[in-house]
Amino acid sequence: MSVVTLPPRTSGATEADHGARRSRVVKLLMETEQPLSVESVAQKIGVHINTARFHLEALVESGHAIRETEVRSQPGRRRVLYTGKETKTPIDPTQGYRLLATILTAEIASGQPATAINMYEVGLEWGRYLTSRPAPHVEVDEDEVGTHIVSKLDEMGFLPEYVTDPEPSLIVHHCPFMEWARHAPHVVCQMNCGIVNGSLEVLRSQRRIVEVNMDLESDVCVARMGSAALSPQSQVPMVRGPVDHLLEGVAA
Repeated sequence: MSVVTLPPRTSGATEADHGARRSRVVKLLMETEQPLSVESVAQKIGVHINTARFHLEALVESGHAIRETEVRSQPGRRRVLYTGKETKTPIDPTQGYRLLATILTAEIASGQPATAINMYEVGLEWGRYLTSRPAPHVEVDEDEVGTHIVSKLDEMGFLPEYVTDPEPSLIVHHCPFMEWARHAPHVVCQMNCGIVNGSLEVLRSQRRIVEVNMDLESDVCVARMGSAALSPQSQVPMVRGPVDHLLEGVAA
């Protein structure tokens, strides 16, 4: 049985501590005229960048902040920026769901050696189920399929981008499950890859995700797409490390 490290609590912080810190983040966002990056927020409130990202994403989910992707005219990684949003809802109504997700992810991850294979299969089944099959004899346009996949991932809370140069890839600038993917990629990432590949199968695409490069520092993932003939039979290979070299010269 494998041992899974749970997402760490921030310096043993209580829920009250989280609420106070998030109130500071909201105040900072509301008082700043320009959208702020994770790095800027971390520096201004004096916390680790991962802590700042954790609170910012919680605030987006609770409706207290808006996430957007930086507009760039030059090739390269686009930063994720945040702005404050006025609302009367509680600071963190999703805390219970986060705890539930943490418990379930840890339980699944530590359950059996074939977890990655099983979760990829689960993703495939759900990807097929969630995708409407095109009419018979309709010619498949791979770029339209890519646009469809991006739309579906966007609805799920990702910030996806489909590119074709230098090779077909899905670039994910934000993953709504990164908090758990960091500690159990064989659960979360394999399931996500299965969902995409199951959808591509139903859409009769000749492409599949064949490898995922994960940059845990920037939370950017690059899913390389290849021929359906090379589609993983059991799970998608995962590579951890910087992805900047994969983003150089990228064109949509």
